[in-house]
Amino acid sequence: MHDAGDLNEADLLQGARDTLRMWTQSDLRHDDLVSPVKYVTAPCGRLILNVSVEMLDAVDCAMHIPDEHSPAIELSVTLDEFEAIGGAESNSDRWKIYHGAPEAARWALVDIDMARYRGAILDGDAIRLANPLAAVEPRICGLLNREHAEDVRSRISTTLQMEPEDPRVVGVDARGLDIRNRFDIVRMPFPTTIDNPAEAQEKILLLITGKS
Repeated sequence: MHDAGDLNEADLLQGARDTLRMWTQSDLRHDDLVSPVKYVTAPCGRLILNVSVEMLDAVDCAMHIPDEHSPAIELSVTLDEFEAIGGAESNSDRWKIYHGAPEAARWALVDIDMARYRGAILDGDAIRLANPLAAVEPRICGLLNREHAEDVRSRISTTLQMEPEDPRVVGVDARGLDIRNRFDIVRMPFPTTIDNPAEAQEKILLLITGKS
């Protein structure tokens, strides 16, 4: 890996991971074409894409996040098609929870071969990080949406300086919450990492409600 400024390797890797989680849309370059796509992160750390046949048939693929004109991070990727049946259906269902009805007929898991971030070239496997809260994620999302919807709305207003419209928590990981707003996905980062499943619910409720 090539260094970038004053950032050390650990800071670069964490910054790249956080950038991937901050966004859920990208420009996908597949051979000579560029198409906008929406993505989510699977519990294993791979990205989930709704894709066309042309994207799957491409020899060379790269993701520019958020877009090719002002990428915060650029990924060289390999698309691995999967059928949305059986256990794999959980991945397509996760995408639908974030983005609604899919536009394309195919699905792919994305392997990151390498990344360009802040002038550094990073190994793709080092960026991929499994969600340590995957086992408790559905329970925490459900609790926040059922019992603390107004607290979530208030926290979005104060921390993100925006007025939410019908927000619903759709994802939880060690670094923050993913919240589906009326027209997009917003990211609410945690001030510190929360990676212990046994403590996650209590700590996240404290952050959202201000009450222990």
